[in-house]
Amino acid sequence: LPLSIVITLCIVTFLYIAAAISLVGMQYYTDISPESGFPEAFKSNNVEWAAQLTAAGEVATLPVVVLISIIIQPRLQFAMANDGLIPQWFGNMRNGALFAGVLMTLFATFVPFSALDDFVSAGILVAFTITNCSLVVMRRESLNHRLEKLLALFNAASFFACIMLSHV
Repeated sequence: LPLSIVITLCIVTFLYIAAAISLVGMQYYTDISPESGFPEAFKSNNVEWAAQLTAAGEVATLPVVVLISIIIQPRLQFAMANDGLIPQWFGNMRNGALFAGVLMTLFATFVPFSALDDFVSAGILVAFTITNCSLVVMRRESLNHRLEKLLALFNAASFFACIMLSHV
């Protein structure tokens, strides 16, 4: 892996662990709000300004994440269509943007937010897993495609395990 990716992953991992430790330090883990962890933890410790700041941060980042998803999805479909992974129809940026926009609008309209949150988490897990498995395949080309089949099975098992664990 390139050094910049490793350094970025280390920094993000450190920040994630530090945030989790600080949250558990503010509130017992069974009392942490699943919807809004930091704002509720700050409120329970009577630090209202920090609760307002973190709540505003949550509200501000949600549209940014959605906007980035909408912007990047047609480009991703374009690249996949050019590689022959999905139908060539998606290779046209207008078709890809239209498809992504309509699909995301339908999901946002008819799927409850709590389920969307689980889908986003599962999607990120699957995307990282597929990316990492693809790197393994690229580094070691298999002549009999046995490795690719095992990695596809691993990806499917990861996805279903994530969905099952999120609803237990």
